[in-house]
Amino acid sequence: MYEDSMQPAMRQKIFSMNLDVETVSLYLLCCALADAGAAITIRALEDRWSGTRAELDRELQRLEERNIIRKDEAAPPEVPGYRIVDDRKWHWNEDKSQ
Repeated sequence: MYEDSMQPAMRQKIFSMNLDVETVSLYLLCCALADAGAAITIRALEDRWSGTRAELDRELQRLEERNIIRKDEAAPPEVPGYRIVDDRKWHWNEDKSQ
């Protein structure tokens, strides 16, 4: 889910961050789930992701490193979930101090 569910989840800023195509694709997939009112879970992402589970895990980590998504603390541990972070809190590069 997006932290501000009153508006569409996708932010144009994602296209100016010099991210890999796969990373942006996973972000768009997360946004599609959020906009549909579905939880962003590993299961839901795996069902829709065209790559391997290792690739999915790598791209999730990249999105987390940039603070674009974060783990959903309310999600049950057996079904890990994510939330989309407000784009004003995203990190432009992997240096988390920015």
